[in-house]
Amino acid sequence: MQNAIDAISSGLGEENFEKCTFSSPVNKSQELKSIVLNAVNNPREVKVEFRLQKHSDITTVLKKDFIEKDLSKFLEQFKQCLVKTQLAETQILINKKLNAKIITNTAQKPESTKKHNREKQYLIPDGEICPFLIEIGVMDKNANVKPTQYKKFRQINRFLELVDDIYKNQEMKEFHAVDFGCGKSYLTFALYHYFKNIKKVNVKITGIDLKQEVINHCNEIAKNISFDQLHFAHGFIHDFKTDDPVDFVVTLHACDTATDDAILFSLRNHAKQMMFVPCCQHELNKQLQNDDSNILLKHGIFRDRMTALVTDTMRAQLLEVCGYKVQSMEFISLEHTAKNILLRCSKVSRDAKQTHLLLKNYQDFKKQWSINPYLEKQLLLEHFIN
Repeated sequence: MQNAIDAISSGLGEENFEKCTFSSPVNKSQELKSIVLNAVNNPREVKVEFRLQKHSDITTVLKKDFIEKDLSKFLEQFKQCLVKTQLAETQILINKKLNAKIITNTAQKPESTKKHNREKQYLIPDGEICPFLIEIGVMDKNANVKPTQYKKFRQINRFLELVDDIYKNQEMKEFHAVDFGCGKSYLTFALYHYFKNIKKVNVKITGIDLKQEVINHCNEIAKNISFDQLHFAHGFIHDFKTDDPVDFVVTLHACDTATDDAILFSLRNHAKQMMFVPCCQHELNKQLQNDDSNILLKHGIFRDRMTALVTDTMRAQLLEVCGYKVQSMEFISLEHTAKNILLRCSKVSRDAKQTHLLLKNYQDFKKQWSINPYLEKQLLLEHFIN
């Protein structure tokens, strides 16, 4: 089998590596049905997808060196492996004696696609003066995006695309949003810019964070660029209150149950839209029982990924029960962070029968894992669910 390991390692080591897929499980009843390795921007890493039979897939980013140590284990579990580079495809077939048959086909060299590329039309274009991007150091004074800031520039525009998808066809005179855990507030400034300068509405946004020096800095920037209704305050999510109607709540990478506190704030204030990128799901990780027979929970990194998926699945379902349509999507590509699941929630009308079915589905899912999340306990306590 060493020749198969060498062939896979060789493919992974190529600069033009594209994809490697392990398929056809030796044990057809095993939970893991395939493993897919995809190239990412960092040549030393790959995006790894563990595709499962009964549960949501697990996706993470790992070093190639780390993966290469486990190639023999992968080959013991799967009968086939396909390695793709831009120049070749290598198929590896493993028999019962763990002997490998290797078939390599040279791929036709792809033609240059530059002539087909079109410049992406961003809501904030490169080359167009944008005061807040200049102030936070993403653009220079000539409106050119700095070479080291392109990832952040694309992230900001991606966020605005997700917002614009909700609001582009909506007529409004006023807009009030709260950004919990705003940090350096690149996206808070972008949100204010979108509603003030693109949508042309009367906008008010409050950013909340625990770092006082960051709050002071952001308030200074807002003052410098005349974002008069953009304010930043120091404090905890669960302590923040407002008398103004709230249209939109955003929370990106709030740790552990802080995301749940933001959800509870949104429900109390009847927010029409919410957007969350949860982070650091410690609460349910502590509740999951150690079970050596459950291979997903045996390894720390898989346990963390599974806990995050279970937590976010339960959050999404509870929000559906509370009257929101929930969409899950990628926000930041895995090359930047593994915390990339975004939940976008919109208030909708549902009858009692639909709500009852959604709650039953939630309870059935909860029984599978024998866990009791903080969010559910708070929703029951405040009578958002029965």
